[in-house]
Amino acid sequence: MYTQKKPIENAHIVRERDRRRFRELLAVFALGVPIGLFLLLFTWQNLEVIRLGREATHLQKVRKEIGEDNKRLQYELDRLTALEGVEKRAVHLGFQPTPPKSIVMVQAPPAAPSDRVAR
Repeated sequence: MYTQKKPIENAHIVRERDRRRFRELLAVFALGVPIGLFLLLFTWQNLEVIRLGREATHLQKVRKEIGEDNKRLQYELDRLTALEGVEKRAVHLGFQPTPPKSIVMVQAPPAAPSDRVAR
């Protein structure tokens, strides 16, 4: 005996939506989205703290280097403007000391009382 398969037509069968599962899905999203946003914000905040800490460390290092350069330049300025060094360079360049008779001392005139107009 041979059997014949009868084709089953399911094209018109429609599955009804399960409203309870849909509400559960909405509840999961309603709880999951704020928690996910909170975790995202928390992660971003921690990464910013780490980045700003590295930047602060870098800026402190730069500040220290600038302070050392400032000290070095101040020392160089003091060395170059020291009276003994200036005198040696002046003599080396051919300058001679000025005779005391050619020095003229100028004094500032005494401060006059302010001329106030009486009103």
